[in-house]
Amino acid sequence: METSSNFFLLTSGCIDVRGFCELLFWGCDSEGAILVRIPRHRPVFFIYADVHLPADFEVERRRLEMRSFDGKAVDGLYFPSLAAYHEGRRKLAEAGIRTWESDVRPEERFLMERLIHGSARLRGKALIRDRYREFVNPRFEPSEWCPQLSTVSLDIETGTNGTLYSVAMDRSAEGIDTGSSSKGGKRIRIVGLLDERLPGPGYRSEELQLNEEEAPAQLCYLPTEISLLEFFVEKITELDPDLIIGWHVIGFDLTFLLERSRRLNFPLRIGRSKSVLRLVKQQGSLPIVNLEGRLVIDGPPLLRGASIRFSEWRLNTVANDVLGRGKSIPDEGRDKVAEIERRFREDKEALARYNLEDAILVTEIFEKTGVLKLMTTRSLITGLPPDQIHRSVAAFEHFFLPRLHRKGYVAPNRSDVHAGATTPGAMVFAGGFGLFEEVTVLDFKSLYPSLIQTFHIDPYSLLKAAEDPLVTPVNIDFSVSEHILPDYICKLMQRRTEAHDAKNDALAYAIKILMNSMYGVMGAANCRFYNTKLPTAITAIGRWVLESTAKQLRDWGYKVLYGDTDSVFVQLKDDERLDANAAGRDLAQRVDGYFREVIQSNFGVPSFLELEFEKHYVKLFLPRMRTNDEETAVKRYVGLLSDGSLDIKGMEFVRSDSTPLARDFQYELFRRYFNGEALAPWIRGVVGRLRNGEFDDKLVYKRRLSRRAADYKSPPPHVRAAKLLDPDGSRNIRRVEYLMTPTGPVPLELKPDEIDYNHYIEKQLRSLADDVLIHSGESFDAILGGKQLELF
Repeated sequence: METSSNFFLLTSGCIDVRGFCELLFWGCDSEGAILVRIPRHRPVFFIYADVHLPADFEVERRRLEMRSFDGKAVDGLYFPSLAAYHEGRRKLAEAGIRTWESDVRPEERFLMERLIHGSARLRGKALIRDRYREFVNPRFEPSEWCPQLSTVSLDIETGTNGTLYSVAMDRSAEGIDTGSSSKGGKRIRIVGLLDERLPGPGYRSEELQLNEEEAPAQLCYLPTEISLLEFFVEKITELDPDLIIGWHVIGFDLTFLLERSRRLNFPLRIGRSKSVLRLVKQQGSLPIVNLEGRLVIDGPPLLRGASIRFSEWRLNTVANDVLGRGKSIPDEGRDKVAEIERRFREDKEALARYNLEDAILVTEIFEKTGVLKLMTTRSLITGLPPDQIHRSVAAFEHFFLPRLHRKGYVAPNRSDVHAGATTPGAMVFAGGFGLFEEVTVLDFKSLYPSLIQTFHIDPYSLLKAAEDPLVTPVNIDFSVSEHILPDYICKLMQRRTEAHDAKNDALAYAIKILMNSMYGVMGAANCRFYNTKLPTAITAIGRWVLESTAKQLRDWGYKVLYGDTDSVFVQLKDDERLDANAAGRDLAQRVDGYFREVIQSNFGVPSFLELEFEKHYVKLFLPRMRTNDEETAVKRYVGLLSDGSLDIKGMEFVRSDSTPLARDFQYELFRRYFNGEALAPWIRGVVGRLRNGEFDDKLVYKRRLSRRAADYKSPPPHVRAAKLLDPDGSRNIRRVEYLMTPTGPVPLELKPDEIDYNHYIEKQLRSLADDVLIHSGESFDAILGGKQLELF
């Protein structure tokens, strides 16, 4: 009997079965896992219609009403199998015959041509399999259904000799909230722990109490590493998660488990079809996880992609920031290693509890931050699987390519696109430095998407510009009537407004990310729609908008202090300062009206530009350049808001590589400066307290290494500190905490007993103080007594 079901895509693939191509889509609905099979699918790409194929080339060739970007007619080549598809592409390349879209994956083309974005409505006959349902050749309809995804948080502990000690799994009770109804289920917490003292096969199970409020977990003792791997595979199969989550779960946990499985000749069959876990290495980034029916989601990349920032990315730090509690053992260092070894030898239950607590922390961080809801929402917006939402070029092509086909055009292969001239950057200018009062900040809402709307900027419009030209302010023409992207931007803008009204922050943010990525995509050489005129037009028109805004404001008698890409800082007139917010809103509306008139009269199209009043500074400080005191520094400023708080941009206060001392000093410096308090006695007091050791806990540098310490030719201080911990490079340290001592940087792990206070005075405090003091005719040296500084 035919049935229908919602379907959220998790993984997709393409294989040959009995000589024919078959598409495989794994996903889920509210009841559980679903496999969709599309047998005998015929992959396709395109060639010029007037090209003769090699004599031995077997393929179905169809005449199509479509053209290439150079205006020539094209035919479609339809292949019976994936192998034939790849072989055909190879043969034509060797024969020097150009192909079009031969790099589009068949499974991705299938979804995009049906306008499927993340979710679909399936209609067909469902076959009941073990732990999942299967649809064969169902009808697909677009859908916006959002799932409730079940998760298992995975964490492992290992020994210094490379032995797997334990595996902990925390299954969320009802799936982490993604904004939809729950699948149901219960919270399950399990730890498998190696105990080589156990006799024979099998394992011993007991309860593991975490605290008085929660139900106990299950602790299983196993005699060998192979039995521990068997336990892991068995429990993943039983728990059957949509997502395996963790903290560095790809780069460490799964990588380690896979290495041990290969060494012990035990395949990790944890896919939904009992397929084997595979990791595909990538140069310079995490491996790609190949696992049918399940996604593996790593905490730090997901949180960074959601613009959630922390001072550092260790689990202990993030957990304390988000949850107010952390790990029972420090995140790294010799003390951690020693304690794990001690617990394994002497207190295995304590090791199991520590292992499981790490898995639980990850689950609760995901729950508290709501990142999975944002992830699934972005999947629905971009059309990409949740673990690929960061692929902005792929997201653009998923939307644009099928709509281009409906216009009768095919696109080139990515490899046939070559980078052109460098695109000019956005405009930044400053109108002076020092302290200013009563400054309003005006910001163009989604400037680049608005320019795309206004001037019809997209690859298809550029292609058709000669037929119906829209001349822009920078003399790059687009089509008045033929375009794709502007209408899509308009729909996204409307959806974003509706999302804001409905307080759906995840949807609003997902749309913002997608819209803001489109400029970068069209300027990316790995995009098949790249043309240097596209990003050049956007940035050049953006500069024209900012210049025109500043000029018009000056013509109205305002002082424009600063401008950057899409915002201007304007000093209000004396009679506007009683109600600065109202004055800022009125000024934004006047500029909007100016652009509506100018763009309509000069270019014949309506303006979609919208300038908004963003904020009002009671006081604003624009610093001089440190290398040229005649110029204003850009992208660095501090503002005092009406509620008394400071808004600091681009300064040491917001830099992750500054010490806590520098951040605290800079914040208090500006607080006192804006409030007219004396700075000299306070600065002398800070220096004195520093030398007395009162700030020793605020002097730690925390830095990351982008590569192995041994690979640096001229190592900076943090790399020299890392080398002291890892002289032979065996530990591959990627993060180090250190203090500056008279002998140089020394890691905290080595417990430095002397601190170079002069370093912190000279390198951390001096320039921060002089940024401000120079405007009052003072200096850091003069306050501290000049040359007496060395003897202080």
